[in-house]
Formats: sequence, C-alpha cells, structure tokens
Amino acid sequence: MRHFIAVFFLILLFTFSPIPSLADGAQEEFTNYMLEWREKSELAQSNLREAEDELKSGSKYKACIKQRLASELGVEAYHALISAQQINDSDKQFENIEEYLLKWKKLASCNTAGALFN
Repeated sequence: MRHFIAVFFLILLFTFSPIPSLADGAQEEFTNYMLEWREKSELAQSNLREAEDELKSGSKYKACIKQRLASELGVEAYHALISAQQINDSDKQFENIEEYLLKWKKLASCNTAGALFN
C-alpha cells in the first residue's frame, strides 16, 4: 500500500526542463496535455487516499471503487504526459513512464482476491 502511495508522490516530483521553442499551436497543445496530466494525476492521488481511508474503515467495496477510479485517472494522466513528451520531442525524455503506467493499470484489479492495494 505504501509502495503505491510513494510512487504517486514521486510522480509529483517530476520536473520539466524549459520547453524548447515550439510553434504556437504546438506550445498550446503541449500546455494542454501538461495541464491534463497535472489535473488527472492529482485526482488519481486523491482517490487513492480516499480508497485507503475506506479500506481502513472496513469498506473494501468502496475502497475498490475509489482505487479503480484512481487507476483510470492515473492511466489517462500518463497518456497525456506521453503525448506532451512527444510534442516536446526533447532529448530529456522521462524514464520509466511505461512502468508507472503499468502500475496505474494494476490498481484496477482490486476486485480479485487479496489484490486491494497490493
């Protein structure tokens, strides 16, 4: 459980180098993807914290629902981040994006026996 929370807080620590000169349209698209990534990753983390609270209060069903929502939002956030990275086309690409994306996807499997927050 702490492993996933730690990973999500690491996500917030990503720093972005200054954006190279992009055409106005590309700059706007890049900014939109980055805003989508930020918004959805924050919502995903919030839902994950709520899922943890539900689990602590004994409601595995509600915790699973929140965890699945967090997974969906996390996956969408990472797709936005990948799209922004493709627009930026910088030499400094983020490492392990696919690994983090897989971790978000795994969160959706909370309905299997013993899978909640594992």
